[in-house]
Amino acid sequence: MPLLRTASGGERAFLAAAAAFLLVAPFPSSAGWRVAFLICAGLAAGWLAWRGEQPLGLHAMPRAFAYAAGAWIALCAASWLWSLDPDYTLEEVRRELAYGAAAFALFFAGTRRAAHLHAWIAMLFLGVLLLGLGEWLHAYFPSVWLFRKSSIGPGPLSTHVLMLAPLLVVCAWPPPLGMGLRLRVVAIAALLFIAAGMAGESRMLWVALLFAGAVAYVVFSLRTENAGHAVAKRTFLLALALFPLLMIVSVESKLRYYPKAASAVESLELDKRPVIWRIAASKAARAPWAGNGYGREIIEHEMLHDLRAAGVAQEFGHGHNVFLDVAVQLGAIGAAAFIALIAALGAAFWRLRTQGDAVVIAICGLAMLAGYVAKNLTDDFFHRPNSLVFWAVNGMLLGLASRPSAWESPRAAASPATGTPAPSA
Repeated sequence: MPLLRTASGGERAFLAAAAAFLLVAPFPSSAGWRVAFLICAGLAAGWLAWRGEQPLGLHAMPRAFAYAAGAWIALCAASWLWSLDPDYTLEEVRRELAYGAAAFALFFAGTRRAAHLHAWIAMLFLGVLLLGLGEWLHAYFPSVWLFRKSSIGPGPLSTHVLMLAPLLVVCAWPPPLGMGLRLRVVAIAALLFIAAGMAGESRMLWVALLFAGAVAYVVFSLRTENAGHAVAKRTFLLALALFPLLMIVSVESKLRYYPKAASAVESLELDKRPVIWRIAASKAARAPWAGNGYGREIIEHEMLHDLRAAGVAQEFGHGHNVFLDVAVQLGAIGAAAFIALIAALGAAFWRLRTQGDAVVIAICGLAMLAGYVAKNLTDDFFHRPNSLVFWAVNGMLLGLASRPSAWESPRAAASPATGTPAPSA
């Protein structure tokens, strides 16, 4: 591996720990490994910064996003003062906010070259393919312990597939920022992603992917240089035709979860989400301004009680809509802070669309964000381990974008008139 051959001892420790973290992060029952690798990578990055080999460079973080993230974290932590369950809120602050912020900062600081991003993508893709294979094996051999333990469930798996699918653009993008893989290789990878997504049996996955694809196509179309526009257009039209068909297949496969339904349409009518949303909205209205305290399942016991009273046998401990869940936890103030955080993240990627090859980072970041938000309209996967991977990927994309000299070609980095380095934006 070229990265390891030219790296110092501290860099090798960081690269190995960070890559291992990305591989194990989405797997079930890997919380201990996730934290261990995250700590090891953080210690290695701190050692490199202390020795002056690789400054962390966190000052280059988009300012609006840094302020929005700081306000969000401060509000979530402060909600301990009025939380219905202070101990649970403190635990969620540690497990969700602290680890998520650490993952973002770690990969922002550690993604210094395009080769780093390529290595991270390879590890993430290996993980999602192993998860998809494990889910298919679990479906056919449900009694096998190993396959059962490897299953993370349809919702988290489909969300993981959704988050990583936009990174296929980096695979097809020409060097130095992209991998420059052949189109047929990228097409095979896309088919493997579809197979992994089908294992998740998520109806909403294909809607969210179509939304992500539309955003990616629009951002790509805004480029001043339209090389490859015909390929992008054909790809988008193919997705426009394929994803609705995949959604229909997923709806049909879900029929076994609704034995009383005679058709796929009836299975949609029997979905419990309207009841869940109504109950969660009533809990949010009880504390409209500051909420009930941070933690996705802060009102779990009340939700279960009310759902049983409404005749719902399944156990659902939260509102199954990320914005509704935020309102339950932190009220209108928290909803405003959360929307500001998402908007600041989107704005950070949007600004990259005019910075030469950085448009590929804008495409990936905005497509992932758009798809992730869309997927979370019918559930809430801003929760481990999905949220941990989400923040790690955002960190690596923005981290590389903050260091244009690390991946810009000499022609792009130089001023046309003088040949001197152009100032970075």
